[in-house]
Amino acid sequence: MKFGFWTIITCVSLTVAAVACAQEPSTEAIAQDPVVAKYGDQEITQSELEGLTGPSLVALRQQIYKAQVAQLEAEIYARLVRDAAAAEGVTEAEYRRMKIDELVGEPDEGEIVKLMSQFRARLPEDDVEARKQIVMALEQRDKQRLSAELQKVLFAEAGVKIFLSPPRVEVAIAEGTPERGAKDAPIVLVEYTDYQCPFCKRVQPTITALTERYPGQIRHIFKNLPLPNHPQAQLAGEASLCAQDQGKFWEFHDWLFANQRTMNRESMVAAAVELGMDGEAFTTCVDEGTHTARVRADMTEARSFGITGTPGFLVNGRVVSGAQPIEEFEKIIDEELSLRGIEVPTEETAAAPAN
Repeated sequence: MKFGFWTIITCVSLTVAAVACAQEPSTEAIAQDPVVAKYGDQEITQSELEGLTGPSLVALRQQIYKAQVAQLEAEIYARLVRDAAAAEGVTEAEYRRMKIDELVGEPDEGEIVKLMSQFRARLPEDDVEARKQIVMALEQRDKQRLSAELQKVLFAEAGVKIFLSPPRVEVAIAEGTPERGAKDAPIVLVEYTDYQCPFCKRVQPTITALTERYPGQIRHIFKNLPLPNHPQAQLAGEASLCAQDQGKFWEFHDWLFANQRTMNRESMVAAAVELGMDGEAFTTCVDEGTHTARVRADMTEARSFGITGTPGFLVNGRVVSGAQPIEEFEKIIDEELSLRGIEVPTEETAAAPAN
């Protein structure tokens, strides 16, 4: 059976579970977990295929969504510029020149010198030509910034809303999973972390800043994703859950990140005692591997979503990979709040003390 291009794209971009597309599948076929392939007397079912292709399809759905949003925003921006230019009685080129090109200032001399030194090996040998390339690059950067600022203003004035549904995954939150924030918070931020990963340590201030930027609106869920090249990460993840058993998870979590280069079993036990835990109970929990299976379940879950590196996040089921800048998280959180009809806090309202 052959399917048209748009049929395939629609199925991939809109289906929440990683399922293959078919034209008008019957309810009976879905309920019976249909066979999608045979070899000899063996069969592969739809559910088996989902398990095999799930991670790659999560990434593919993300790529399709981002491409569609980018195209929508570019088209809307072009139309708004056209309308704004017409309203001012100028051409689109003249409008862009007034709003962008003419506002580009002279590049900072110190930055030019710094970049010439930093990228000298990639630049032309002639200093004049090298400088010219650096200046052009800085001017282009400023044009892109000014264009982005203009787009933001025009979008706000026009009340632009994009209703394309982002791809999401469903995550299980077992009893006893470390978390903080209100249970009914509109934003559920799931973090998959490796305690020996430097990027995971680097993103911690971003998470703290987000909870301050959106007071009372984020429920932060912590899960483990120790990587094989970090020898203490698995043990650290298990030990953190032993600390959770004694109500000291976040204190121990902070200690692990502060000591990620030197931590080992002995230092973890000593830290647990210093933090007021029952040392004997903590040691028994660690040595008996009480939470080994739980850490491995977190790892399997993360990989099923296509998260194989750390840190990895889910924001209301939307996958965010890597130690992204805070602006990336803010963009998604703002979208999620808007989708729920919740006013997005400004920096001023977020910083204002509660009455």
